[in-house]
Amino acid sequence: MPDASFRLYMALSLDGMIADADGGVDWLNRWDDVDYGTAGFMEQVDVLIMGRTTYDQVTGFGGAWPYAGKRAMVLTSRPLGEAPDGVEGTSDLAGLIAELREDGARVWIVGGAATAAACIALGAIDSVELFLMPVLLGEGVPLFMGDGPELPLTLRESRAWPNGVVGVTYDVA
Repeated sequence: MPDASFRLYMALSLDGMIADADGGVDWLNRWDDVDYGTAGFMEQVDVLIMGRTTYDQVTGFGGAWPYAGKRAMVLTSRPLGEAPDGVEGTSDLAGLIAELREDGARVWIVGGAATAAACIALGAIDSVELFLMPVLLGEGVPLFMGDGPELPLTLRESRAWPNGVVGVTYDVA
């Protein structure tokens, strides 16, 4: 059985925001015309973990569930209602992490900031893969809230695209 991996994989503004002041992510649309390797990344993912706000935002976009065929775990204390196939709710993040580590799952920590912070606090991040978008939002939802434990990282890879997007991948040291 392969080793489990927990990957925080996310786009953010250069000033560290994952959403604008209204919680929206439409500001990311201007960079949709470039392939940043997301399809290849998704081939390496078995399970997604996301917070309830992120889940509600994704389902609110309308259309088909974008993660069909993947198990998706939503951190919530409220019922999900009519959830897409493969989507489950849980309030036991520590138990979920233990289960997924035992199963050797390849996990994408989708978001948002509270989910990322909780996973960091529980030692459930193996790599941090960020796409820095060339914009300063000024205000919004920061990815890192500044109240978590120190997490030493080692740079594995960086890449820049002609449109100004920079991707960085760090391993947890």
